[in-house]
Amino acid sequence: MKKIILFFLVVCSSSVFILLSCTEKDDHTNQAKTQGLVGLSLLLNQNSAPGLPGYLDGINYAHSIGINLFGMSAEWTNLETSPYNFSLQDNILNPLTLLDPDNTKLKSYILVLKMIDTNRKIVPADIASRSFDDTVLIKRFLALIDAIAALSPIQKISRILIGNEVDAYLGSNPSELNSFKNFYQQAVDHIHQKMPWMKVGTIITFNSLITSPAIFDSLLPNSDFACYTYYPTDESGTHWLMRSPADVHNDFDLMAQKAGKKSFAFTEIGYPSSTENNSSELLQQQFVENMFEDLQPYKNAGKLAFIFYHGLYDYPPQFCEEYAREQAIEPGYLCGFMNSLGLKNYITGNAKPALETFIQKMKTW
Repeated sequence: MKKIILFFLVVCSSSVFILLSCTEKDDHTNQAKTQGLVGLSLLLNQNSAPGLPGYLDGINYAHSIGINLFGMSAEWTNLETSPYNFSLQDNILNPLTLLDPDNTKLKSYILVLKMIDTNRKIVPADIASRSFDDTVLIKRFLALIDAIAALSPIQKISRILIGNEVDAYLGSNPSELNSFKNFYQQAVDHIHQKMPWMKVGTIITFNSLITSPAIFDSLLPNSDFACYTYYPTDESGTHWLMRSPADVHNDFDLMAQKAGKKSFAFTEIGYPSSTENNSSELLQQQFVENMFEDLQPYKNAGKLAFIFYHGLYDYPPQFCEEYAREQAIEPGYLCGFMNSLGLKNYITGNAKPALETFIQKMKTW
């Protein structure tokens, strides 16, 4: 699910997030135990200060509970404004340079590049009709990678993710899976060549491991790690009805098993509190507790790359309708889900019980 804009100068199709930084290795066989990476989406509330001050307040709060890795997300069409002309200042350079100029809070950064965002293909208009493995399209994307690699603070970024929830689009357009696989392989190889320290992956929804496993299986061999979005909904997801928090144990086992010898991670993981979605504030709290406890063994074994919890506040009520139209999703049940997804209430700013559990678990994580 696409996240809301979290930084004042990122355009509407982009988002940012904060993660807890640490030193870790993606190959868990080389390390008996590793610290955990934990993130918290800094969705703000209606009374937050506008613009940069509001987000800096959010960063200060996140830092106070140990969170200090930042993430950015941008659509290809917003980074390449015309053929071979790149606009990287707002979406990448400003977050890298403005948010923590003294380098005292943010230890590293993650970047999501969207040429697929859930149900949408996002490619510059003049090449949008071409297949993903078309030589012109690939040349253009690799040129974007070159421009990003040339940025002076680029070494602050530790991971790049190619596409968001790519299984949704590829599942609806199965004839494009092979072409995307070829595109993905060339993109990963080029990033490794230009930025040898960079870990590269793509983002898959958890439910697709059950409904469309061929997509995950096709892309994992070229990935440095497996990366999921995870909300334990019913399998179809049509009504966004939540399963029991007790299910997370077996779900995590499946995700770890599918990743094989590679680590796995979450760019989104969460649980709403709305009764419309078969949930409650107490079930949300139980999910947070189970999440930390059931992921602990994977974290200790170095198998878990990072967690990114979604999010600090609920989404603004008006955002869901816009997002549903953009993704061609029925808004009814979705809005109950999105409008109760946070650890705090968007309208009142009040904390839900899950927040205190989250904070306490962070202290011992």
